[in-house]
Parts: sequence; C-alpha cells; structure tokens
Amino acid sequence: MKQTMIMLLFVISMVAQAQTNLNDTIVHLDEVTVSAQSIIQKVDRMLIIPTRDAKKNAYNPYDLMFNMAIPRLSVNVIGKELSANGGAVQTRINGVKASPSEVAALLPKEIIRIEIIDNPGKRYGDEEIGAVVNIIVRKREEGGLLNLQTTNSPHVLFGENSLTATYHQGKSQWGVNYALSYRGVKNDRTDKTEDFFLETETIHRVQEGVNDEKRWAIHDIDLSYNYAEPNKYTFNAVFRNNVKRAPHQDETSIINKMLTSRQQVRSNSYSPALDLYYQLNLPNQQTLTLNLAGTLITSSYTRTYREQAMDGAMLADYLTDVDGSKRSIIGEAIYDKRFKTTMLSAGVRHYQMHDRNQYLGTSPVTSEMDQMRSSAFMELQGAWKKVNYGVSAGLARTSFEEAGESHTYYTFTPTVRFGYAPHKNGYVNYRFSTDPQIPSLAALTDVEQALDTIQISRGNPNLRTYNAYNSTFSYSYNKGKMMAMLNVSHAYYDNCIMESVFAEGNRLVMMQDNQKSWQTLQIAPMIVFRGLDVGKQKNLLMLSLEGGFARYWSYGHSYTHTYSNFYYNAQFMLNYREFSLAGQHSKNRNTLFGETIFKGENQTALMATWTHKRLQLGIGMMFPFTNNYKTGRERLSRMAPYTAWNYTKELGQMAVIRLNYNLEFGKAYHADQKRMNNRDTESGILDMGTSGTK
Repeated sequence: MKQTMIMLLFVISMVAQAQTNLNDTIVHLDEVTVSAQSIIQKVDRMLIIPTRDAKKNAYNPYDLMFNMAIPRLSVNVIGKELSANGGAVQTRINGVKASPSEVAALLPKEIIRIEIIDNPGKRYGDEEIGAVVNIIVRKREEGGLLNLQTTNSPHVLFGENSLTATYHQGKSQWGVNYALSYRGVKNDRTDKTEDFFLETETIHRVQEGVNDEKRWAIHDIDLSYNYAEPNKYTFNAVFRNNVKRAPHQDETSIINKMLTSRQQVRSNSYSPALDLYYQLNLPNQQTLTLNLAGTLITSSYTRTYREQAMDGAMLADYLTDVDGSKRSIIGEAIYDKRFKTTMLSAGVRHYQMHDRNQYLGTSPVTSEMDQMRSSAFMELQGAWKKVNYGVSAGLARTSFEEAGESHTYYTFTPTVRFGYAPHKNGYVNYRFSTDPQIPSLAALTDVEQALDTIQISRGNPNLRTYNAYNSTFSYSYNKGKMMAMLNVSHAYYDNCIMESVFAEGNRLVMMQDNQKSWQTLQIAPMIVFRGLDVGKQKNLLMLSLEGGFARYWSYGHSYTHTYSNFYYNAQFMLNYREFSLAGQHSKNRNTLFGETIFKGENQTALMATWTHKRLQLGIGMMFPFTNNYKTGRERLSRMAPYTAWNYTKELGQMAVIRLNYNLEFGKAYHADQKRMNNRDTESGILDMGTSGTK
C-alpha cells in the first residue's frame, strides 16, 4: 500500500508541475485518416463512423454493428453478444465499462462513432478479451427516456429483456436499468467416449447421454447518478446488483450399458458493487480521473454425483457444497496530457481482496485467500507525417496468501505500436506486446474434490506467472462501398498455465500447471460491400465475407499437440423502407489449448424486422437448418483421451419474437459520461468442469 501511495503522489505531482510549466493553448493530437469515408485508422484502434444507411432500421447498437459489418467483430443480434479474434469482447460507453443491457439501451441516433481496440491488454483490466468496443455517444438532453426491449421464444424458455429509464434535470442525471436473461431446456444430453490409462488398470467408458435439464436466469439491476459541470468536472455513482440463479445444470448418462451416472448442479450468486468516479478537466489539455469501486460476491454451489448399477445398487455418491464470500476494493488514478502531436498518459491502480470458500460435503475443507495488486503504467502516443506510434510500459506487484503460504509476482508489460498510411485508401498497422499472466484464484486454491469414481480436480498453489508475447499485423483498403482487410496475428505463451492430467494409483488427477509453451498463428482476410444498389433501389444491401486459418501448437512437459482449423463468417443485411432482413452463417473457429480442442456449432440466424418511429417488431430463427444444436470437446491426452458432444434439441430451429419500444420526453442538457469503470467478478471457486452454461 505504501508503494501505491508513492506512485499516486508521483502522478499528482506531475499534474501540478504540468499546470505550472505549460501554457493555456488548446491543442489537438494529430491522426492518420484513411479516407473521408466512415473508417479512421489510428495506431491503437479503428474508428467507425456510422452512416445514415447503417442506422436505418437499427434499433440498438447491436443492430447497428451488424449492419456495418465491422472487421473481425462477430455480432449476435438475437442474444446481444459480441466476439472478436476468438475471444470475448469488453463493451464500453464513452470509455465506461458497460453491460450488454446498458449497451442495448442506447439509441443509434445518439452514437457518434464506435472504436474497435484489438489486443487491448491490461490497461483495460482484462487480458483475456479479444477486443474492446467503445461506443461514443452524444450527451443526452434534459428530460427522460424509457426504453423497453424484449426478445423471447414462443416455444423455448429463452429471453433477453431489458427496461431502462433515465431522467435529466439541470446538471444531474438519474438512471435505472433492469435486465433479465434466462434459458431453459429439458432435452440436453452429452455423449462421451473416454479411456483412462491408470497405474493399476485401463478403463474404457462409453457414456450415452440421456436428456436432462439446464436452466438459469440472470438479473441485473443498476442505479446511477451523475452530476457534471461541463468542461470542468464530472461525478458519477453507480450501484450495481447482479443476481444469478442456476437451479439446474444436470447431466445423466448410461456408462457401458451397465451403470447410470447422474450429476446435479445448482448455483446461486449475488454481487452488489458500488462504483464512485470523479473526473477533473485541468488547463492545458490535462485530465485527472479517479475511480473507487467496492464489490461483494456471495455465492453457493452444490454438486451431487451418483453412480448406480442397473439393479439400483449405489456405487458412488459424492457431494460438493460450497459457500463463498469475497470482498474486494479497487482504486485507480489516471493522468492524461495532450501536446501538439503527442499525448502522455500515466496511472496507478491498487486492488485488494479477501476470498473465503467453505467446501462441505464428501471432502470438507475451507479455503481463505488474500490478494493484493499494485500497478503503474505510462504511455506515449503521437503522430509524425503519415506515421502513428505508441509506446507504453507497466509495472505490477501481485501477492497471494493462503494457509500461511504466500506468493509474490512482479510483472513488466511493454507495448509498441506503429501505423502507416502508404497510400490514399490504405493503412498498415503493427502491434507487439508482452503481457505477463498471473494465475487465477480458482487455480491457486489448495483444494481437492472428487468428480466421480475415477477423476479428481485439484488446485495448485505452486503456479507461477508467465509471459504472453503478441504480434499483430493488419492491412486495410477502403474505397467507395468496398472495404478489404487482411489480419495476421501470432501469439506465444512461455511456460503458460495449461491443464495437467496424470494418474495416481487407480485415480486420474486433473489440475493446472506451468507447461512449456503454447502458440497460435492466425490469418484472416475479409471483404465488405456496404450500400449496394439492387435494380433501381439505392443503398439496399450489405454483404460481408470473412475467412480464416488458425494453427495451434501446444507443448506440455508430457505432451505435444498441433491443430489446424479453417473458419468463415458470411452475413447480409437488406433494408427496404421500414423493413429489414438480416442473415448470418458461420463455420466455428475451433481452438486448441493445453490438451483439449474446443469445438463449436456452425452458427446460422435469420431476423426480419419492421421499424416505425419508436416501435420495432421482429421475428427470427436461430439454427433454421439444424434440429439439434451441437458443441464438442476432444482431449488428446495419452493418459485420458476423450471425445464428447453435447446436444441441445430445443436450440435447433428456435423461433424468437422481438418487441422494442422507446419513449423520449424533454430537451436541452446532458450529463457527462465517465471514462473508466472497475468491478470484480471472479468468485475464486475451484473449477470442477461444470461452470459452463448455455
């Protein structure tokens, strides 16, 4: 904590010194513009300016982003989901981290631009994400907004619903947002073939899945207040509440036609968080932002596993019952200074957490862990003629303590970026970063739990941090109604944390361990046509086609695996007056990590809508040509290879109905939006292979 205070005082002193030495001239950072059209390339991000045609019949930002066919960004307009570069996407509004429901509540007419930040790194608080999508919006006028959005299936328990209300008066803004997502199926099964090469015997198992139930619901309730003095300061407070109920994550199967196994999992969690933010605009193009966030996560997890002979005799009965409690606080300060052709940023951040998980049932144990993380970074961005550049570096100290044992990690995170416009309509960009990764709380915990009569899940307190090296090269060409892009990326993880599977007597142990290395090479071309004319109809059609090749190398202490995968994504949007028809079909990008290949279903979706002023009605279908949704996994381990396919009948040919309506009233004044947001989401419970949900 002392180191953090010293770093904070250093940043504040920089602000004071800058105010004393610099004049009051307002300056702007130069940027390289590809063309006068809708795309601006910068060294660290791509700026997309929505066109009038893209906004036509788009009710929310997900519709808008689909219409624009943004390179490397995959949009699920039904489920309000984004993915990029094979990973999840972090969404932000005016720099503020925002939930899908908060993003969906925006009106397209409010959006000034959309920023796509590839390989964002630790500055954005999550090194696992594939990209950051930052939506820049106009400040809402005085008065209010009511926005109702519903997407539900008439024959499957599937829903994405939200209700947002905001009101502005004078310099204040109040807001409340409620979102409800739910899923429920009764015909979910997993077929699995596996072998176990144990020290005492070899076992071959064929599991024939029996239809069982999966069900969950997530409630998000956010209350917000904003007070702003334009061009001077902004205060923002948000009280967030996340409630998740998953009463059924069940799985039943028949093993070798001799045994019946049944796993029943239920979990609940409640996570309130208070987020306080203050932004001060200083003379000479300087800004100081402060953020303080506290989070409490209470969770419960219950898993039962039983094996029975066909005559009803009980062969195994395991119970895992976990009560969890986690408290954390995050403080952050960032200073920005713009010069004529450069911008300097510096910041400090401190995170402190206490996590307690009590494992009851068959193998009772209590795990308590404390974690502290202090970090600082500095970044310089600039432009010189046709070249953009950026250099940044960060230093962090992270410590864990559990059961009297402690671990301390020091990480250094340099990044170099260059961008160049070789000709009028083209842009070349290159980025290299070193991004150290620290172990997760769940992997570090000193806990062991039985999964079944053969397999054990075990934590590993001896995990060490490792380095991830990322390189990305891209070239884009944008002219008229056509845009083409080629993206080549390479990632190398040294001594990375991946799965370890080994035998101990007649049991198989699964845990995380530092392995040799993992790397991937990905090549992805894309071409987009926007606003194509069809006959006499102008700007009627958008077409997009993206393909790719991915190659993976995974090297463990006892294994070596390689895997190649081709994938593609094709989509179209047809707009005619108040009607639109959107369609998408994609071949999934499968991935290899450790010893497991993760295989997804090919995605197909259709949605037709009618938009009239504030009202939108629509009907669509997910997987119209599939009567049984399928995903799979394949473990290549020589100790315990398996192939598993999960089928969910209800998701095939699933129809959905959309009803959206908004009401605006009042006019005049806006409140500023804050630029950053912190919140803790990890519960720290040991992963027992049942955390995934549909």
